[in-house]
Amino acid sequence: MRQHLRLALPPLSALTLDTSITFVQVDREGSAARAGQMSVAEFGAQAGSVSVYAILHPDDAIVAGIKVPPVSKQRLDAAVAASIEPMSLSEINELCIAHSSRAADGAVTVAWTARKPLEAAWALLAQAGLNIAAFIPQALTLPSGDSRPSEPLALPAGPRWLAPLPGWSLARDDLRPASASGRWRRAIYWSAAAAAVWVIGLSWHAAQLANQVETLQQDMQASVLTAFPKIPVVIDPLRQAQTQRDALRLAGGAAADDDFMPLALAAAQVLVFAQSHVHSMRYEKGLLSLTLAEGYVPPANEAALAQSASAQQLLLQKDQTQPHVWHVRRPAPVQNHAGRP
Repeated sequence: MRQHLRLALPPLSALTLDTSITFVQVDREGSAARAGQMSVAEFGAQAGSVSVYAILHPDDAIVAGIKVPPVSKQRLDAAVAASIEPMSLSEINELCIAHSSRAADGAVTVAWTARKPLEAAWALLAQAGLNIAAFIPQALTLPSGDSRPSEPLALPAGPRWLAPLPGWSLARDDLRPASASGRWRRAIYWSAAAAAVWVIGLSWHAAQLANQVETLQQDMQASVLTAFPKIPVVIDPLRQAQTQRDALRLAGGAAADDDFMPLALAAAQVLVFAQSHVHSMRYEKGLLSLTLAEGYVPPANEAALAQSASAQQLLLQKDQTQPHVWHVRRPAPVQNHAGRP
C-alpha cells in the first residue's frame, strides 16, 4: 500500500476553501500515521503531491448492487446506466456514474452522484493544490459489517477510516479539471519544453560553427592556391604559405634553411587520402609529422603507398602509438663502403 491521504468531505454544496475537513494520513502499513482537521486551503498548501482519496458524505452518493447480463466491456457502461435509470431521481446525463467490474454471476456494484456538484468540488480541491486520486462514496470505504453506515466519518481515526478502498471511483476523466494534473506536472512540462528549445538552439549553433570552420578552411586553401599556384595540394594552408614566403625571400637574398616545403609537397602527392583532413602538422629536424582529423579513408594497400612514397624519395611511416599520425622523412643517404683494390 502506498502512503496516501483520506479526506472526509462535507456535503459538496457546502464545500469552500475555508471549509474545515477531517483527514487521516495512511502509511505504507495501512495504519493511521496522522489525523486532524484544517481548512481546504491550509490542507492544499501542506499536502504537496501526495495522492488524496476524497470520501463523499453519505448524503451525496448512492451505492447499489445490480445484475447485468453478459455484455462486452465496451457496452458495460451503457448496460449499467440502463439498469439504474429507474432507480435515480435525476436524468442520467445529470449524474456521474461509476461501477465495479462484472462478477461471474452478473453482479455489479454501482455508485452515482450529481454531476455538477462533484465537478465543482473537484475544481475547488484542485485549485487548493490537492492531487485527487479518487472520489469514493463513504459506504464503499467502511469495514464490512459496519453498524453505522449513514454516520459520517469522524475522529479519532479508528477502523472505519482504514478499510481497503475499491479500485474504482467517481473521479471520471471527463470531469477532471484542467488544473487537476497538478502544479508540478505543468512546471515539468514547461521545463522540458525549455530544455528542448535550448538543445535545438545549441545544436543549430554548433552546426553554424562547423559550417563556418569548413568555409574558413576552404577560403584559406583557395587563398594559398591563388597566391602560390605551384602548390599541387594544400594540406596546412598557414604553414605552406609561410614556407612559400621563405622560398621567395630566399630568391631575394633571404635565408630558409630547412627542407619543409619540398618534403611537404612530395608528401601531398603521396598522401592523397589526407587532403582536407590535416588537423596539425609539425616539422622538426627533417621529420614531418601529420596528425589527421577523423573522417578520412585510410589507404587500403599500405605496401602500394610505401612504393609511391619511395618514388618521391620519401620514407613514410604510420605512428604505432598515436592514431591518425603519419611521419614523413627523407631516406638516409647511402654510404659507399667499397674497399680499395
